[in-house]
Amino acid sequence: MSGALVVGAGISGIACATAMAEAGVIPLVVDRGRAVGGRMASRTLRDTGTAFDGRVVDIGASYFTVSNPEFRAVVDDWVTRGLARPWTDSFHVASSDGVDAVRTGPVRYAANGGLRSLIADSASKLPEVWPSIDVTSITADGASLIVDGERRSAVALCMPNAQAHRLIDASLMTSALEASLTGITYEPVIAVTAVFDVQCWEDFDGMFVNDDQVITWIANDGSRRGDDAPVLVAHVNPVLSVRHLEDPASVLPIVLATLRRVLSLTDQPVWVDAHRWTFAKPMTAHQEPFHLEESRLLGLSGDAWADGPKVETAWLSGHLLGRELARRLLDSD
Repeated sequence: MSGALVVGAGISGIACATAMAEAGVIPLVVDRGRAVGGRMASRTLRDTGTAFDGRVVDIGASYFTVSNPEFRAVVDDWVTRGLARPWTDSFHVASSDGVDAVRTGPVRYAANGGLRSLIADSASKLPEVWPSIDVTSITADGASLIVDGERRSAVALCMPNAQAHRLIDASLMTSALEASLTGITYEPVIAVTAVFDVQCWEDFDGMFVNDDQVITWIANDGSRRGDDAPVLVAHVNPVLSVRHLEDPASVLPIVLATLRRVLSLTDQPVWVDAHRWTFAKPMTAHQEPFHLEESRLLGLSGDAWADGPKVETAWLSGHLLGRELARRLLDSD
């Protein structure tokens, strides 16, 4: 029988695999994407016709916070090595008519190389991480799990539950597993990146836009990266995103008009792009840290667990699932 398999190389999957490896069980990690990171996604600007080609922009998660001691140890290590940094504890709040206030909260962390660089750093410590592998089915043969025809001792599905549901054969579906997979609704988001020649807005780090039908959040990516580049990333209202998922670029005119109104922009961007996230954010989350079947070692983790949704809870969910999978595998030897 082949060893343990982790499907999904976002923060939850890499945390799961890392916890297993630290316990002495080395899993194979696969991901359908071309690079690790999942929704902690960063893109490198290419062929923009601007001076910012080669610059990294976060187009998935915008930042993360820290409260769990185990996650803090991981973050402190990133900070010590210059990979992550405390970004801000203050965000602006706006309405459709403009900026209303500035509110403080927990420290938000960013990464100079983009959030994906943090996942890549953790993944680099694992011996087997394979991108561009699209798992299509998980079935069973007696007590064994079969993943695309290959036996596996354990499988961790570290991804949005709706995506995991598509992979699991009906023969494996217990009532508890079905409830875990179908009990969460996800919001879509289209992330719009706008590159300007120069900054043409008042300084801010991030901005929540309340009660607006077009955008919900704006990140000043120059502040977030620490290089003051004139780059904004706006998240489109989920209701509007649904209507444009098949053609994300079609939302650009209304988003750019809204940015001009909210930020009182004086210039037009010189390059724009739209990226869709069909399962961007779970609207609620299970209080349990993860799900693990009793009869077979088939587990679920991600930001829909551990009372998320946050980057930190996605990490914690994967970490705790990996630790439990390793314990059971080692106990069965």
